[in-house]
Amino acid sequence: MTMQTEIDFGRRSGSAIASGKAFTSLLGLGLRKNIILLLLVLAYYLAALAIGVYTARPVNTLSPTILVLMLASLVPLFLASMIIWRFAYMATSVRPEKPIGWLVQDFKTTILFDYQRLLSGGIAIFASIFFVAAFSYVKEAIPELNPFAWDEVFARMDRQMHGGVDAYIWLSPIFANDTMIRVVDKAYSAWFLLIYFFVFVACMDRENPIRRNAYLMSFTLTWIIGGSILATVFSSVGPIYFQDFGLGDQFLPLKDILLRQDAQRPLLAVEMQTRLLQNHLNGTDVGGISAMPSMHLATSWVMAFHAFRYSSKLGCIMVGFAVLIQLGSVILGWHYAIDGYAGFLVAAACWFSGSKLAQIQSRIDEPLDVSSVK
Repeated sequence: MTMQTEIDFGRRSGSAIASGKAFTSLLGLGLRKNIILLLLVLAYYLAALAIGVYTARPVNTLSPTILVLMLASLVPLFLASMIIWRFAYMATSVRPEKPIGWLVQDFKTTILFDYQRLLSGGIAIFASIFFVAAFSYVKEAIPELNPFAWDEVFARMDRQMHGGVDAYIWLSPIFANDTMIRVVDKAYSAWFLLIYFFVFVACMDRENPIRRNAYLMSFTLTWIIGGSILATVFSSVGPIYFQDFGLGDQFLPLKDILLRQDAQRPLLAVEMQTRLLQNHLNGTDVGGISAMPSMHLATSWVMAFHAFRYSSKLGCIMVGFAVLIQLGSVILGWHYAIDGYAGFLVAAACWFSGSKLAQIQSRIDEPLDVSSVK
């Protein structure tokens, strides 16, 4: 039996998956189709272990209990992402006469009984969860590896780049009001849902493996290079914490704007900023403070680049979202504007590198399943 025959057999027959030989073949294929992603995650995990040895702090975010809890908590988001993905495809491309019936049948054939998709996608999802857990540990370790020291430099550079004033002052006439602050606050929070949505959809995307792998590898590289390496080298806290870390009251007017708005109606940004600061001061291993580069912005651009692989319209929407995140990161005090500019450069470099790695992965895949590479 050839590999392709086993795949087709697995797609047609529910009983075939019970056979050890068929399952082993599909599992091996799934691992090989994710080999570069798995190697990236493994390398990052080894780096996290090395950091643990250096700092004498156990890598506790990777305990089996935490990983299982993370996986369980993400199952509803995964299911919602799959339904939204297939609904959007139906609404824009298929437009059937009986949408509900089509959606139910499509979910069965495309997700539930496509065993290659389930195994390959499941491997990628678990690798992504494992990576996120490792990243959480590394981010928390940044102050120990390199204490915050770059804020005054970045604040000065930011002023010089924006005509001698802080970037938030340029935005204040438009954004320093209740309506716009709440718009960017909600957009900043929506980023968390979009990140999971794009990852889950990419993991389960069998129609275009190069598109799938370009996103997953770019996403992973962006967090490794931007969120870990550069964040450690250029360790900084951002404008909102400028005064809290004894750097002066330069950004106190911005903080006052946010606190006034929060007093009227709570802002999610203020709640998170307060929690992160308290956790840092109390030594609690939750969150982690890091400003340069802006990972909200970097990953938003990676999502935008990926969206263009689907359609120019979706790509333009995501570009708009990335621009809103750039503006929001400044007016909410999370970042200096240059953190966002650096985030864009990181995203562009990682998208280029991830796309190249996806091409290499496609050459690894080709002998196994030529028909799946588009």
